[in-house]
Amino acid sequence: MNPAVEPAARWSDRQVLAGAALVGALAVAVAPVAAVVPPPLLAAALAAAALAGVAYLHPPAAAYLVLLATPLTAGFPRGMVVPLLRPHEALTLVVGTGVALRTLVQLRTTRALPFRPGRIDAALLLMACAGSVLPLLWMVARGVAPTQEDLLYASALWKFYALYVLVRISVRTEREVGRALRVSIAGAAVLAVVAILQSLNLAGVPDLLVRLFPPEDATGLAAGRGSATLGSSISVGDVMAFHVAICLGLLVHARRHRGRLLALTALFALGTLGSGQVSAVIGLAVCVTVVAVRTGQVRRLLVVLGPAVLVGAVLLWPVIQQRLAQRQVSTGVPQSWYVRYEHLRRYVWPDLLADRTWTFGVRPGARIQVDTPWGHEVYIESGHTWLLWTGGVPLFAAFLWFMWVAVQATASIARGRGDAVGVAATASLASLVAVFVLMTFDPHITMRGAADLMFALLALAVAVPTGAPAGRVPRPAPAVGRVPWLRAVGRAPRPRVRPGPDGVRPAP
Repeated sequence: MNPAVEPAARWSDRQVLAGAALVGALAVAVAPVAAVVPPPLLAAALAAAALAGVAYLHPPAAAYLVLLATPLTAGFPRGMVVPLLRPHEALTLVVGTGVALRTLVQLRTTRALPFRPGRIDAALLLMACAGSVLPLLWMVARGVAPTQEDLLYASALWKFYALYVLVRISVRTEREVGRALRVSIAGAAVLAVVAILQSLNLAGVPDLLVRLFPPEDATGLAAGRGSATLGSSISVGDVMAFHVAICLGLLVHARRHRGRLLALTALFALGTLGSGQVSAVIGLAVCVTVVAVRTGQVRRLLVVLGPAVLVGAVLLWPVIQQRLAQRQVSTGVPQSWYVRYEHLRRYVWPDLLADRTWTFGVRPGARIQVDTPWGHEVYIESGHTWLLWTGGVPLFAAFLWFMWVAVQATASIARGRGDAVGVAATASLASLVAVFVLMTFDPHITMRGAADLMFALLALAVAVPTGAPAGRVPRPAPAVGRVPWLRAVGRAPRPRVRPGPDGVRPAP
């Protein structure tokens, strides 16, 4: 036995009795509640408590659950499980509560934050304030009452910062970063298959998805656009392109499972085409270019991805043919691009340019009520216009600063690491550059599913400090001895690890 590790103490009879007493007390407390509360609500509460407990006991599980569930549940309508929230947002709130509780207990013991905020945190907080507090105050100053929709849109950037902090706190080692990437790939693979089947109108998938995941643009289904479980073909295209970057990064550094990674790269390339979005193809090209330039493997990656794209074009030719048929004959521009330009010219830019409201923005809400034969509301389908509409020049400047800081940080990490953290940094860099380019067409910085993945990749890239060991690092456990109820029913104490002769903690 390693002399530096003391054997763990066994559960005492007192702890066993205390645990049994607590379980019995909970059963007695829940029994009368179960007789009054509807069974579905009670089951949801118990499931939430269980998930929060899992996140408390094993924080990396919180990141894994969010990364797996987001691409599969983000398309469900708001209020389906929890009022005002989508299911993946409710899951993030639940597991985040467990991680936050563990962090508070550790903070009481160590008197130290689990991570040191840096320039990325400052940039994200500034962007969140410029997109929420400032425009809401500006509305009040102009005598305009904010609506519930304004408040929901204003909270979007705060939600993404909370996700960033959750992943950064939960994942602490290189091994956990690699596992998080694999979990994300697994969820995205299911999303890709569903999007491909939907775009090709196979196996009854389109009819099923319309009932479960109402798409934002119902006319897009007839045009062969795969919105899948995200309810947005634009989001699907982004998620697929980002995962192509992840798989290419793994291919460059991996020595095993290369065939599996090649197959996944091809699947995500097919999923990008299956989204039926021109912007998705642009995003894919940007991601591949960034990874190729960053790794110096331009020719090698082209050899890998070129045949996959050609095969995908053949398999998904019906989708491509439908998109080509929707071009304007005179200009060759897609009809949807002309429609979005007309929406901006008629309904968005006049209000934005009137009385210099672009200085501090119009309002956080990005849906405009109109009276047209084709609908009663239009979205702001330009990312740059959305920035000015929401928060004016301050939000636009905060967005540029965030991109500059995040790109610098991820590029530096990608240069210095060849492990899973380096792969996450490379994929994060690719997603950031792709979002910066695609903001010309839509507000991709807040696109559900895609924005969640972009901020999660950024957190994975910066979660492990430079120079940290690649293996498992002992995570500080809550101080059971300082909290009486945790001391009575807590887990068996972990082995105490003493520094070895060289001052280095031996691996458990």
